[in-house]
Amino acid sequence: MQEDRAFDIVRTSLRNGRLPHAYVLVAPPRGAGGAFARRVCSLLLCERGPAAAPCGECDGCVRAARGTHPDVRTLEPEKKSRVIGIDAMRGSFLPWAAEKSFDGGWKIGVVLFADRLNDASSNAFLKTLEEPPENTLFLLATDQPDALLPTILSRCQRLDLSTGRVPPAEPWRTRVAEALAAHSNASQLRVQATAMRLHAIFEEIRGLAEDAVRAEVRAASEADPAGYVPPDKDTFDALARTKEKELRLAVYVAFQDWYRDLLVLSSIPPGAPEPVLFFPEFRDVLAERARRVPARLALRYVDLAEEIRTHIEVRNMADTFVFPHFLTWIH
Repeated sequence: MQEDRAFDIVRTSLRNGRLPHAYVLVAPPRGAGGAFARRVCSLLLCERGPAAAPCGECDGCVRAARGTHPDVRTLEPEKKSRVIGIDAMRGSFLPWAAEKSFDGGWKIGVVLFADRLNDASSNAFLKTLEEPPENTLFLLATDQPDALLPTILSRCQRLDLSTGRVPPAEPWRTRVAEALAAHSNASQLRVQATAMRLHAIFEEIRGLAEDAVRAEVRAASEADPAGYVPPDKDTFDALARTKEKELRLAVYVAFQDWYRDLLVLSSIPPGAPEPVLFFPEFRDVLAERARRVPARLALRYVDLAEEIRTHIEVRNMADTFVFPHFLTWIH
């Protein structure tokens, strides 16, 4: 749903005294999910009350937007393991949730990348969701809600902050298509050439991710020059890796879209209407390849595209190994 519509749902629930104790925000945690969480924090902590909230001007709104309000606590993956472990959950987050609020009003616990909760931290958090503290709202931001424990999902209200399918970002969409249009598995040299083109995209994304985090750090420092504490190297690297993962999503979506187009053209019967393609500008290349690739094989290629993402992003395998391995089997 549109973000404004989702926000109206939260605001109406607050005004009617029917606010749930937890929401799952389905959106990129460093993007729409995190931004929406800050917006809700301002709504609940605005000093002018829910009728006017959020005003964006009072101390409560300003501190909520900056992430410095004492009644907001954020939990996110640890620097090196990239999971949310039991020590962080029990050591600071849950004890904070059990305390009285600093200003005597609402408290908001924000969990970014909630899908990274491991079994122990998930079970510990579940106990708090079963008996939530009074006037405490939990916001769980994730773009992979199916990775959460079903028992956690069942105790939260879900808000899908999506406006529909967003096409892969440029220039990655076109560059992935160009690499796959030139791809051939006729020799290892050709396979390696495609793999290196995709690796070059990842290297460029890494640089852009680091630049984006530097810009965020600079903006935060300028907004609060006296109180802002810059991240140390490990924290900066972790933030950059997270941003890098978000940007790489466009590559995987473009990869899958290419082979979805191949599947459509491999399956279309003679005389059927012209199908809608993700890459209409590459139709001739795709149609020529579809004549040599049966539909069952094209379907397998779509699955392999998802396996590539899993190996790199979930299993943390090097793309310089994953791409050549899978591209050897893909036309």
